[in-house]
Amino acid sequence: MRHKIRVALAFLVTLSAFGTVNPLPPSGQTVTFSDFGYIRDIAVSVGRVFFATSNGITVYNKFSRAWEDPLTGKYGIDDQDIREIWTDHFGDKLYAETALDLYEYDSIVQRWYPIGSLPPLETEEKEINPPKVMFPPPGFNYLNDGRLVDQAGRYFSFVRTIEDGSGALWLGTWGHGAATASGSSGAINLLPFGLLQPRVNTIYNDDGYLWISGAVLNANRTGITVFDPVENGFEYIESGLTRDFPAVDINCLTGNESIVYVGTEVGVISIDRESFQILDRISRTDGLTNENILSLAVTGDSIFAGTAEGLNLVITVGDSTYISGPVQLMDDIIYDLELVDTTLWIAASSGAYRWYWTTDRLQQYQDPNLVIFSSCLSIERWKNFLWLSSNDGLVKLNLETGETTPFKSVTTGRDYRALAVNDTIAVASSNLGMTMLFHANKKPFEREFTTDDGLPSSNVFDLELDGDFVWIGTDKGLTRFWWNNPSRVD
Repeated sequence: MRHKIRVALAFLVTLSAFGTVNPLPPSGQTVTFSDFGYIRDIAVSVGRVFFATSNGITVYNKFSRAWEDPLTGKYGIDDQDIREIWTDHFGDKLYAETALDLYEYDSIVQRWYPIGSLPPLETEEKEINPPKVMFPPPGFNYLNDGRLVDQAGRYFSFVRTIEDGSGALWLGTWGHGAATASGSSGAINLLPFGLLQPRVNTIYNDDGYLWISGAVLNANRTGITVFDPVENGFEYIESGLTRDFPAVDINCLTGNESIVYVGTEVGVISIDRESFQILDRISRTDGLTNENILSLAVTGDSIFAGTAEGLNLVITVGDSTYISGPVQLMDDIIYDLELVDTTLWIAASSGAYRWYWTTDRLQQYQDPNLVIFSSCLSIERWKNFLWLSSNDGLVKLNLETGETTPFKSVTTGRDYRALAVNDTIAVASSNLGMTMLFHANKKPFEREFTTDDGLPSSNVFDLELDGDFVWIGTDKGLTRFWWNNPSRVD
């Protein structure tokens, strides 16, 4: 039996009576998926295993052998500061320690409360040293000091090895997440969960599967995370392991029935949608004027690549053969692209444009309300409407009648980035959070959502609307936001 005894700090964290108290976000409003590869502690009950990671607590169900939603974004605790965790035999109680205090989790209201001391706990778990002999998963070697070594020569140490009393071992690695093993056979089974890297620059919805990636920064494992939200399942296409897919920043993703195209700082990389095999890379040698790809659109054999130096059209004529087409707006940054029938709408640093690429005719959009005046930052089509954004607000354009409806922003100082739209709302991401415009209301209004509303960060890069939820990409992970939560008052 493992015992952990901690003495609470001599002071309590209190709220100032003179401070402003913000209402708590409603229960279940946000869940954040991040890089859960760095595990600090493990607590085991009869039915669940809790892993304290550097980005929050994850929960594995022993009975269903599947991951549950992580306990992230819950009010009252800093997810990134959880050092140790405890649970009881049946998993009814959960406790955590940070650098400042001890906390107890209330699963009914889904929040943490500070407590004075840790109560006595009955548990069958026992911490042991990593066995000298274990059998690693394919692609790894095991060292008898408790380390996995992958084919790239990276080491992943076992931080915690817990025996749960039923013959199973639960392993926490530093850098490769959770694993389990049989105490008798010693065969290790990795349990992938979470993102390869925390920063999410781009989200691509591939028939319900989310392809997610972003900037490398200081991440140890990089590339693309493929997430199945229904099953809470994760697969990875790691970069930096081969020359075909270097560890570089990924800015955008798009695809068709067979290929996913990846916009990176070294050109366009194509990946087989089913096998995840790297197929090819389009670079300057294929006619790109700039290899730092900021936006992508694909139709038929045509690949449109937006860069900081204009828009490139590349036409595929074979497995690895391309013909460079005309370059448009060479002095512009191309932020976003949207295909509408036989035309391409372009969000550029000098405005919004419509390009008839078959005839090479470029037409600048003239907004009568001057919301889109200098730069256009994003474009999104929803049914027969085209939405455009600038730092001054949003414009809804009726593609059939040409009628425009302006929605000027009531806030200033925001750098808008991405758009997501449905029949009820239009959502814009920015460096200061997420702006939700309730455009279907008789009197449309907007509301800002930030860390006060459960977001891990207000630095939002990308958005994807998915039924009742908005997937939000920030510099601290991917957040599932329940946008029409009936418990929230907007």
